[in-house]
Amino acid sequence: MTKTAIITGANKGIGLAVAKNLISKNYQVILACRDISKGKMAQEFLGSNAKFLELDLSRPSSISQFVNQINSDYSEIDVLYNNAGLIYRDFELTEEGYESMLSVNYFGAYRLALMLLENLHRRSGRIVQVTSLSMYLARTFNLDGLHSMESFSPSNRYNLTNLLRSMFAIELENKLKKTSISVAAAHPGVTKSRKSRPYEVKKIKKSFYTYFSTNIKTGIAPIVRAIEDENITAELVYAPKILGVYGRPSLMKYNKLVYDQGLRGKLWSYTVNELNLDI
Repeated sequence: MTKTAIITGANKGIGLAVAKNLISKNYQVILACRDISKGKMAQEFLGSNAKFLELDLSRPSSISQFVNQINSDYSEIDVLYNNAGLIYRDFELTEEGYESMLSVNYFGAYRLALMLLENLHRRSGRIVQVTSLSMYLARTFNLDGLHSMESFSPSNRYNLTNLLRSMFAIELENKLKKTSISVAAAHPGVTKSRKSRPYEVKKIKKSFYTYFSTNIKTGIAPIVRAIEDENITAELVYAPKILGVYGRPSLMKYNKLVYDQGLRGKLWSYTVNELNLDI
């Protein structure tokens, strides 16, 4: 039986590479992307088992429209891979007045996952939440003033959003224990993923990370394991085995803040109040 997966941010990079991997295994993959032209290009590149649907995770109306279309066209979803995210962006507010990285990386993933639960439950489906090595760089947990420029920096906010995404994975798993839905988290390490696009990239400017990053195959391996392993838990994160950068995928511990149940509860309550959405 053909399985169906939703991948957010699947028009390039890790998302496109995971989509290509799943399609090779006879998955039907829904490419949930904000950019219409690039989403259509990715659909054409991947072939008949790929379907582009527009999704802007910063806009609740776009998420609602996407979910309605999924529920109309696909009654049973096997996998939701929350891959999309913004990285190191300057301070910017969404139409709701939320800081953009927090809105897309965390609020968007939360909204989409919770709004698709009924659909996923029909197939005993799985939610895979992407995170990043940057979560280990988050030293504090503070939910005050997140939508203000005060004390904002692109790097600190990116680190925090990945800490929150990791906390979300564990807390979501705990809240879904009485359902058929499973939850996992994975990160790709530091991956040379910028050439993974539905068009030729002749030259990419090198950065500091270029000199110790790994290939795309190593990067997607933890995510594919999180999607395919029979028995999973969000209590550990799938990641490359050596320093979270090199080697085969393995299960590793998160930043110690992720395991603080009190902080996770505070985050969940904060999110419910902000978005008016709960399980």
